[in-house]
Amino acid sequence: MEVDPSGRAVVVTNRHVIEDGPGDVRIQVSDGTTYGATLLGSDSTQDLAVLAICCSQTFEPVMLSADRARQGSDVVVIGYPLGSEIALMTRGIVSGVMFDASRNGWIVQTDAPLNPGNSGGPLFTLDGEVVGINTYVVRESGSGVTVEGFGFAVASETVRGALPALKAGQGSSITTATPGPTETPAPWSGSSRGFGPEDGSLQHNTDGYIEEHHAGVYLHEFSAQATFENPYARSVGEWDYGFLFRAGEENRFHAVVVTSDGWWFHYLRDGAVERSAQDSGRASGLRTGANDSNELRVVAAGGLGWFFVNDELVTVLNLEGGESEGDVAAVTGYHRGNEVPGRSTRFSGFTVREPQFLGERSGEMEHEDDGLIEWEELRANTRDFIASATFTNPYAARAGEWDYGFGIRHTGAGIFHAVTVQSDGRWVHFLREGEVDQGPEWSGRAPLNPGANGENVLWLLAVGGVGVFYVNGVQVAELDLSGHTASGGVTVGTGFYEGNEMPGHATVYDEFEVWSLD
Repeated sequence: MEVDPSGRAVVVTNRHVIEDGPGDVRIQVSDGTTYGATLLGSDSTQDLAVLAICCSQTFEPVMLSADRARQGSDVVVIGYPLGSEIALMTRGIVSGVMFDASRNGWIVQTDAPLNPGNSGGPLFTLDGEVVGINTYVVRESGSGVTVEGFGFAVASETVRGALPALKAGQGSSITTATPGPTETPAPWSGSSRGFGPEDGSLQHNTDGYIEEHHAGVYLHEFSAQATFENPYARSVGEWDYGFLFRAGEENRFHAVVVTSDGWWFHYLRDGAVERSAQDSGRASGLRTGANDSNELRVVAAGGLGWFFVNDELVTVLNLEGGESEGDVAAVTGYHRGNEVPGRSTRFSGFTVREPQFLGERSGEMEHEDDGLIEWEELRANTRDFIASATFTNPYAARAGEWDYGFGIRHTGAGIFHAVTVQSDGRWVHFLREGEVDQGPEWSGRAPLNPGANGENVLWLLAVGGVGVFYVNGVQVAELDLSGHTASGGVTVGTGFYEGNEMPGHATVYDEFEVWSLD
């Protein structure tokens, strides 16, 4: 993967390939020469090992791809399957790319034939870049059904992220064996990094410092929530509580807190400098009585955040600036004078989760004159999530009506919310149970590109009873999802309304991605 000016080469393979004899590993290069290898570092969870061989000026490194493998793209596998004495090549496509929490990394699924002897070898694009390290094959499902074309590789972005630490000798011990998988990995079950739920209390004092309970997870994008109990009535004194997040060293962080007078505040602190509040306002729905409690939740994604109080969206946060990532903490006493010595602010269910990637797919939905919605679904079962997709209009609005969008929380009983856009420039939200629309339909204007082959990016956040819908980067609606909050499937669809399909055409979608916040 790397060659330095002295001719020393760094080689990446699977840990399970070399763990039977880590002190006696030899590597044969393309001209037939064999070199003794030094193990630099390995990781049993990601099944990666980094070795070094020395030295030759003829070594030529292969390049790790800087881009994520794309579903449907052609790939080539090179290896020594079944003890072959010469390198053999097989070809296939990328079947999918997903995050596997059990392996703490991105994996690439391919239908290219893989066999014993391919492990640790490269998964190439046709441009000669490495998009994965071939790792394992699933031969049958957990229920014993024989399957084909289920080969998996550690994705290049995970390899890139692991390389610095492994080259420095960090990683787990080589003495622990890595068990082989027995069924298709399920990246949708669990979180890659998280904390809690945890209960605790923040003791009040007059030391002039914020009282903090840190999760110890350093994240850029996350969902954090906790239920806080009011420490006393307003007649006793003022109080505040909430979260610090993206908290780095030297007092650099964002903070969102609510106060006993019913307000919320968003701060950005940069070292010793306390900037004025980035934003503030009334926290509708905040309960301020002596025995009351409030559930607070913050979702952060890039430069945007969403702050919820008791399952109501209070505000959209501007998170530009500050640290790129950092810890998350439950806090009280952010404002001076808002603590009464001897009292404490109790919290429960303090939980921090990194959004978990459930999958990505692209494709097209053929129009049919059958009166049915055309669906494409990710294998997902989630209540709270972020979904996005880019759709291409099937034809110009003047040529005929069309619609497309998301079906969410889709259960086996045929219950789902639909959030769509239409050729007349509207967005629409409705709840359906079987063949029956439940309750009213909500709609409004959306900044759509309605032309033939025009593209529109739809983005949806769903948290409890609230949804936030964006079209081409513009927030167009806050949705009431309270009518159906069960976990379910997430889909893209077209033809939500009869007459909005034209046979012979198709609605193309690209980069349909879902990130679970559960």
